[in-house]
Amino acid sequence: MLLAKCVLFLVLQVLSCHGEFFSSTSGLAKLFETEVVLLAELQNYVNEINQHAEALQSEIDAIRVEHLNAADGIDDYLNNPVNAFRLIKRLHSDWETFEGSVTADSSRSNYLDTMASLKENLSFPSQDDFVGSAIALTRLQQTYQLDVAELASGILNGVKYGTAMSWQDCFVLGQHLYALRDYNHTVPWLQQSMQLLGEQSYGSESASLDFMEAVVEYHREMGAHESALSLVNHVLSIEPDQRSHLLEARQQLEELITDGDKNGLLHLTARRPGDYHESREFRMYEQVCRGELAPLPSKQRNLRCRLRKSRLGYAPFKLEELHLDPLVVQLHQVIGSKDSDSLQKTARPRIKRSTVYSLGGNGGSTAAAFRTSQGASFNYSRNAATKLLSRHVGDFSGLNMDYAEDLQVANYGIGGHYEPHWDSFPENHIYQEGDLHGNRMATGIYYLADVEAGGGTAFPFLPLLVTPERGSLLFWYNLHPSGDQDFRTKHAACPVLQGSKWIANVWIRERNQDNVRPCDLERGQEISLHYRDFD
Repeated sequence: MLLAKCVLFLVLQVLSCHGEFFSSTSGLAKLFETEVVLLAELQNYVNEINQHAEALQSEIDAIRVEHLNAADGIDDYLNNPVNAFRLIKRLHSDWETFEGSVTADSSRSNYLDTMASLKENLSFPSQDDFVGSAIALTRLQQTYQLDVAELASGILNGVKYGTAMSWQDCFVLGQHLYALRDYNHTVPWLQQSMQLLGEQSYGSESASLDFMEAVVEYHREMGAHESALSLVNHVLSIEPDQRSHLLEARQQLEELITDGDKNGLLHLTARRPGDYHESREFRMYEQVCRGELAPLPSKQRNLRCRLRKSRLGYAPFKLEELHLDPLVVQLHQVIGSKDSDSLQKTARPRIKRSTVYSLGGNGGSTAAAFRTSQGASFNYSRNAATKLLSRHVGDFSGLNMDYAEDLQVANYGIGGHYEPHWDSFPENHIYQEGDLHGNRMATGIYYLADVEAGGGTAFPFLPLLVTPERGSLLFWYNLHPSGDQDFRTKHAACPVLQGSKWIANVWIRERNQDNVRPCDLERGQEISLHYRDFD
C-alpha cells in the first residue's frame, strides 16, 4: 500500500520545464530522449543502493545466525567467551560501522546532483504542454466520439495502438480538466480512474477507499449526482461499518436524483450562446472528420481521374477530381519519399509554434488554440526539394510562382488540428507594408507523410474529406474569378488520432496571374455568400 501512495504522490507532481512540445511530434521526440537519460540515471541509483543494501543484508544475516544459535540457550551462548566477545565487539564497533556506512552512502546525493544538472540541459515539458496534451485528448475524444474506457486502454477507433493508461493517469487528466472548468469531460475521466483503482490489488484497502471518498466530492461539486452515488455505494459495499457516515450522503444523493436537481458546476458553466464549438458549422466539420458527412453520389458522378501532361517534361500528373465547383483536385505521386524526407529533415531544427493572422487585420500573426502545430518557412530557392515543389505547382496550374509566399513545412503533434478557416484574406485585411501581391488566389498542400488515423483535410461545406497520402498534392482556388472570396472553400485540419502529420503549404497570390485565370468583369460570389456567415 505504501508503494501505491508513493505512486499517487509522484503522478500528482507536474515537472517544471522549458519550451513547447505538445504541438509537434518532432518536439515529442526530444522528450522521449530526455526520459531515456533519466531512466538510465534512476537505474544507476537503484543499482548502487541495491549493492549497498546487499552488503548490509549479508551482515544482518550473519548476526541473525548468531541470534538463532543463542535461542537454544541464551545463558550457554553468553557463557561462551568467544560469543561474549563477538557481541561486545559488534555493539562497540560494528554497529557504529554500519551507521557510518549509511551516513557515508553518497548514492542519494549523487543522484539528486545529477538530476539537477540534467534539468538544466535536457528538454522538459512546460505546464502549457501538460495542459495542451490534456486538451488534445479531449479534442480527440469529442471529434471522433471515442469511448473513454477504450481511449484509456490505448484503443483508438477500435485499433489497439499503445499502452493502457493507469488509474493515476486518468485521475490526473480529470483533475486538470476540472481546473480548466471542462466539467463535461472531467466526469468520465474520474469515473474511469475510480474503476481502474477498484480493479487494483490494493483497490479495497482503506487508503484507496479514502481516495474514492475524496473523488465523491468532485462529483458532488459538479452536480454529477449519479456518479457520486455509484462511488458511495461501491465504498459502502466494501466497508459498510467503517464508512457508515456515507449513509447520509447516499440518502442526500438519492433525493437529489429523484428531484431532478440541476445544481452544480456542470449546470452553471454551460457554453455561452454564440460559442462556435456549438454551431452547426462546427458539428458539420466534426462529422466530415468522422466520415459521417460526405458528397452525395449525384455530386460525384461527373468526377474524373486522368493524366495531365507536364509542360516541363516531367511524367504526366495523375490527377483526381475531388470537387468541380469550386475545383478541388488531388495529384498523386507528385514527389518521392526522398524529397519528403529531405523536407522534414530541413524543417526539424527550425520548426516553432504555428501562428495565424490576427483577427484585427493588422497584418500581424499570433499563436492560437484553434491551430496546434509547428512549422518553418523557406524560400523556394532553399534546396533542390523546395525548388521541385515550386516547379510542380507552377507546371500543373500555370500560375506564376514568383508571387507565391514562402513554402511552409508543418508538423502536427498530439491531437494536432486547425479548425475551419479560409486561406484567403477578408476584405478588411490590412496588408503589411510593401505587400502588393494581393490575396491568396490558390492553395496547395503537399502531404509529406501518411497518417495512420485522423489528420485529414476537411471541407465542411462541400462536404469533403481528403486523407493524407504521402507524395500527393491537394490543390484548390480560394477566390472566384472576380477576385472575391469563395466562402465554400473553408477547410480544416482534422485532429491527428494516430501518427505524425507532415505537410508543406503553398499559397499563391493573385498578382500577375490574369493570363492564367482572367478576372471576371462581373462579381460571381453570390453562390458562396451563404457560407460567409453560416450558422
